[in-house]
Amino acid sequence: MKEYSLFGLLFLVFTCGSTVIIGQVDTVISIPVVEIQALKIREKVIGGLVEEWDKAKLAQSSLQSVTDVLERESGLYLKSYGLGSLATSSVRGGSAGHTLVLWNGLPIHSPMLGLLDLSLLPVGAIDQLSFQRGGNAALWGSGAIGGLLSLNNTANFSKGTSIEVQSIYGNFERFQQDLKFRFGNQRFQSNTSLSYASAENNFKYTLAPQLPKREQTNARLLQHNLVQNLYWKINAKNALTLHYWYQYSDREIPPTNSQTRSEAYQIDGSNRLALDWQFNGNKTIYQAKAAYFTENLDFFDDQIGLASLSRFNSMIGEITAQRAINSQHTLLLGATQTFTTAQADGYQNRAEESRTAFLASLKGEKKRWEWQVSLRQTIIDKLLAPIVPTIAANYRLLPELSIKGKISRNYRLPTLNDRFWRPGGNQLLNAEVGWSQELSLVATKTIGVFELTSSMTAFNRNIDDWILWSIKEGQAFWSANNITKVWSRGLEPRLKLAFQNKQLTFNWKLGYDYIRSTNQVALENPRIAQGAQLIYTPLHQAFTHISFRWKNISANYHHRFTGKTQGINEAIEAFQVGHGSIQYHLSHKTLSSKLFIHLNNIWNTEYFVVERRPMPGTNYRIGVKFSY
Repeated sequence: MKEYSLFGLLFLVFTCGSTVIIGQVDTVISIPVVEIQALKIREKVIGGLVEEWDKAKLAQSSLQSVTDVLERESGLYLKSYGLGSLATSSVRGGSAGHTLVLWNGLPIHSPMLGLLDLSLLPVGAIDQLSFQRGGNAALWGSGAIGGLLSLNNTANFSKGTSIEVQSIYGNFERFQQDLKFRFGNQRFQSNTSLSYASAENNFKYTLAPQLPKREQTNARLLQHNLVQNLYWKINAKNALTLHYWYQYSDREIPPTNSQTRSEAYQIDGSNRLALDWQFNGNKTIYQAKAAYFTENLDFFDDQIGLASLSRFNSMIGEITAQRAINSQHTLLLGATQTFTTAQADGYQNRAEESRTAFLASLKGEKKRWEWQVSLRQTIIDKLLAPIVPTIAANYRLLPELSIKGKISRNYRLPTLNDRFWRPGGNQLLNAEVGWSQELSLVATKTIGVFELTSSMTAFNRNIDDWILWSIKEGQAFWSANNITKVWSRGLEPRLKLAFQNKQLTFNWKLGYDYIRSTNQVALENPRIAQGAQLIYTPLHQAFTHISFRWKNISANYHHRFTGKTQGINEAIEAFQVGHGSIQYHLSHKTLSSKLFIHLNNIWNTEYFVVERRPMPGTNYRIGVKFSY
């Protein structure tokens, strides 16, 4: 427990000392009321590459879900079970639980499953989206092994009122209605977002070449979302924010192509409430967050009379203090407390878990160098988790050429299901832990009106004590065990060309991923050979994305190649799929409108992402959006 005492003492001394200093400064300096926008250490990416979409980019894309944005504009591999069904990520050969999802800086993955269904994340619920590959456990905690996905809501402190209304219709009886309403002034803002979506998802697919097409059944979808954000700029240095997010989803689970029918369905519901206070001094930033999350996942299968109910409640408290030591060095100290309770039919009793984490990070700049050293210690139910350090640096070799690198230790704690499910849960599980390294070379070149950006990233990651559910010798049921090791390595080249003048904007992106992620321990059940590529991890992926805007017309096309992968029971063949859209924009004084058409799977490819779960052929969505 020495680390616990040391971090606590440092945090106390730091915050108390800084309060005295800032108090003296405030008595002699008067600062006018301005919007509070401070650059915090955890939001500045060092040692790696990040992709970001602000509100304007998200609105321009007209994509409706976070999964569409990530897949079509970043080339991320998503394991999708079909239209409107479960979707999870696999980043650099990691599992779904190796991507940490943050909402306004707070983790929102399920502590029972250790992951988040990305298909439940509508674009309309957020204002900013960012995705960073690579390990970030030292800064953000358990699960940030493969990547970090951040969803943020931001304030626009302009006086007035704005209203956005959007309606979308597509085949398979898809319908979506969105409403956004904002009002306020330079001190207070209220942003409200409402969305409704429904679909039958009754597309037809080929069961076998000699058989007629089969229509997908039991695939109905119904979703509601309500997001309410309140922003109060108390004075020039203090701001208070309240975030609330309500979600409801009722989804039927269709039969696989080897089943004749299904009567299964799943209901997901969540309430997320977060309060955020921030103080911006001349050299110090204090931030405190308090959150309460509650979520339920209820699975039913009337065909076999099954009803499985599960729910959890999480309370999160976090405080951070960031201090500019001098013009070149900045120090961040933080502490987080999370308490979770969960109930499920598979638990013998109510499960409880307490996590306490302490964070320290030092950032420095000098001439061409920019570096950061971070350290995190987590205590879970009074037991110390592995200490995780990170060393990251950026170096500018030439004005147009830079190199970025990072070495980090990362970890993922066992989920509540891993620990408490009966039978099979194992409370003696170790955390998955390992080291990762990455190196990126980034070049930018401006030639007239053209801007060219290219990058090459190489990464390596070793994870020990990988948790896998398996049947041990002499055991008749599946159980969670630390039974394997995984080695992931690969290359990620990227190329981007941009052109812009008064009338025309053009962007072209090209990317390729080579990911070799292998199991290093031979297993009997499930049978996995030593050195075998992990399931649902394609060795080769490539994508290209082209977009342009000329006057009032914009269009884009996305094409993707996914190499052959191995499912649990059978191989999944390689496939190529293309998506396109065209939009027409019209503005008059305070009113603007947009008409758009999306055409998905343009080439009518028959393909699978998950075995036995067919994807739809060519389909469309047409929509209109009004903004006042």
